[in-house]
Amino acid sequence: MDFTNLEKDLLIFLEKNLKATGRKNFILGVSGGLDSAVVSVLCKKVAPTYGKIMPTNSSNQANLDDAINHCKKFDINYEICSIDNLIKTYEKIFLNKKISTHRIGNLSARIRMMVLYDISEELDAVVVGTSNLSELMLGYGTIFGDLACAFNPIGEIFKTEIFEFAKFLKIDEKIISKKPSADLFEGQSDEQDLGYDYETLDKVLKKIYDDGLNFKELCKIFDENLVKFIISKIEQNSFKRRMPKIANIRKSRANTIF
Repeated sequence: MDFTNLEKDLLIFLEKNLKATGRKNFILGVSGGLDSAVVSVLCKKVAPTYGKIMPTNSSNQANLDDAINHCKKFDINYEICSIDNLIKTYEKIFLNKKISTHRIGNLSARIRMMVLYDISEELDAVVVGTSNLSELMLGYGTIFGDLACAFNPIGEIFKTEIFEFAKFLKIDEKIISKKPSADLFEGQSDEQDLGYDYETLDKVLKKIYDDGLNFKELCKIFDENLVKFIISKIEQNSFKRRMPKIANIRKSRANTIF
């Protein structure tokens, strides 16, 4: 992949889409992870960029430190705001009981996005997405949480390509080398959740996305269980990649809004 041209194309994409909104700045969540690091660096090269660091009590301190150091290195405006009290308040008011780790993860993602969209109004900013193509194809993300955004510059870049792109952008090696994780609880990792590492997953995903191979063709190259897992994830989570379906009852409509 030609990262020089890739960067150029993405900067044009960001500049064009920001201009179309009429806003002046970018805002995104910065987690200390790879994807938000890459996106924040790209955004900073186009317009003033605000990074919101939103840990919980279960967040890894090393990730928090990496997020802060990253913002300082690339001169990104940042603010730290724990969302722990918001989660506890939700539990107390609506449930009056503890909820599962999975639900806490989804709730945390949606609270973070709620915060970003609210603050974006104050800062005249646009919320930028940080989900890569591997995550989007597999549906590995929270709908109306981390998947929500106005536009996403890395949505057609596979995770394994993000690693290389990050090196090109001179992102800190500590961020590049650590295991990808949503940091929902201690020891959690993407590989643990998905059952496979990104190198394995991306080999299949690329054959699907770039070459259009079907199930039978994929099984001639890869392990059948791996292919079944990936195909099922793509199909089951397809709703996460689309706007909500609207019932088509006006057969004579002339507009193309939807």
